[in-house]
Amino acid sequence: MLEYYRDNGCSLPELNETLALMKVWYGNYLFSDEATSRLFNTEMVLYFVNNLLESGKSPKQMIDPNVKVDYEKLRHLVVLDRKLNGNFSRLRAIIETGGISAEIVPSFPVEDLTKPKNFISLLYYFGLLSYQSEEELIIPNRSMQNLMYGYIREGYEDVDVFSIDLWQFANLVRNMAYKGEWQPVFQFLAQEVEKQTSIRDYLSGEKVVQTFLLVYLNVTDYYITRTEEEMGKGFVDLYLEPFFSKYDKVKYAYLIELKYIKRSDFTKELLQEKIEEAKNQLQQYASDPRVQAGNRGVNLKLVMLIFSGWELVHSEVVPIIQLRQAI
Repeated sequence: MLEYYRDNGCSLPELNETLALMKVWYGNYLFSDEATSRLFNTEMVLYFVNNLLESGKSPKQMIDPNVKVDYEKLRHLVVLDRKLNGNFSRLRAIIETGGISAEIVPSFPVEDLTKPKNFISLLYYFGLLSYQSEEELIIPNRSMQNLMYGYIREGYEDVDVFSIDLWQFANLVRNMAYKGEWQPVFQFLAQEVEKQTSIRDYLSGEKVVQTFLLVYLNVTDYYITRTEEEMGKGFVDLYLEPFFSKYDKVKYAYLIELKYIKRSDFTKELLQEKIEEAKNQLQQYASDPRVQAGNRGVNLKLVMLIFSGWELVHSEVVPIIQLRQAI
């Protein structure tokens, strides 16, 4: 399709990069555990290409707003009688791990929609989950991942567990991207958690805190957020890679290492151990050639965030020693 329009005189971005972008956002569907060819979401592909032909660049909103309305219906299945039900916990677990092992139910009555087994099947039928292998389902692409982040945010809001000024927060993330002001982003969330005490019951464990940060960092799309990706012979907690295809003037990228200490285990000595461990790991991640290539020369900041329970007890930017030595 892209080659057709290019050959007929349309000015388009480099085709391989464009196709790779579309795969990340709209591809990777497999609707049978016996299939081998992965598919695209056709509606979103047409939406993207139409915007590309009109403006010569990616759409401002990567997810078609009209399609998004259909998916919004699903978010109400995680709230029941003003309470977050078991489906909310399963949705959060899927985000934390990137998928789930489950058997797809071929059919079920409408009144049984909220039952756990049926809820997972419904996510599959709506395309929020797709096959990776037999009985293993994954989030297929960034569009579906971002919709799930939205379900978590809205679930918190619907039951008055946690609510923030998303417009204000989006501006903070923008300053993080263009001005390197990362501290206000995490300070803002930490202060809101301090004020809205109900959310604290949901913030126990490093993976849970990591998911909480992902849910809110993805309010904007200045970054492609990567989690648990192998880098420098380790697995980075959060890598905020600038979304250059859409925002070519972003000036800062971030490698973020999270550490978690149970409140009952907290000591100054243990905190110092976590700080030193985070410093070493961040240097290790920063040495990965893919990080250096992916940042296209923008400033890379190495940030550690250390939580004790729900509380952010230490945050620090770490100098990039290895890269300086290479220069």
